[in-house]
Amino acid sequence: MAELLGKFRQMAVDYQTREVLITFAVKTDLGALESELKGYGESDIKIKISKNYPKRSLNANAYFHALCREIALKVDRTETFAKNSMIATYGQPDLMDSGQRWVIKTNLDVAKMWEQESLHTKPMGVKFENNTEVYFYAVMRPSHTYTTKEMSQLIDGTVQEAKELGIPTISDADMERMLNAWEQR
Repeated sequence: MAELLGKFRQMAVDYQTREVLITFAVKTDLGALESELKGYGESDIKIKISKNYPKRSLNANAYFHALCREIALKVDRTETFAKNSMIATYGQPDLMDSGQRWVIKTNLDVAKMWEQESLHTKPMGVKFENNTEVYFYAVMRPSHTYTTKEMSQLIDGTVQEAKELGIPTISDADMERMLNAWEQR
């Protein structure tokens, strides 16, 4: 079944079965939805509810990566290092359901941690445990999960870093068009 987009309306309890009844208003073709749901009968189904975030432009993500490549060349680092550095500085933290940051503890120093392709982190501190340096990092969300506003903050910071290194960037007007491209689809 495809994902549905809608709004929460109400919640109640069926006092006979003790089940929670949740009502949503969804934007879909009623006939297609009804026939698909009838196919499930009385069997249990998996339901996932999450906040809807508008997707940002793929061009914005491509531009972010292009800037990171240029920054990496200028500072003699890898693109992965530059990307993780930018995400740590201008990106968004990954939060637990409680709203707290994910924090990990490792023996990897910042230079090694920022070479990790699949994990983005922000250094939070270092301390000694049993005569060994232990590093603490906040886990950051990968850029492909960002909303347009979040991507704009990441690119604005990355553009500023690029300008300070003498790397040419696109105009503010072009950047605004690129970041808002998703709205016109």
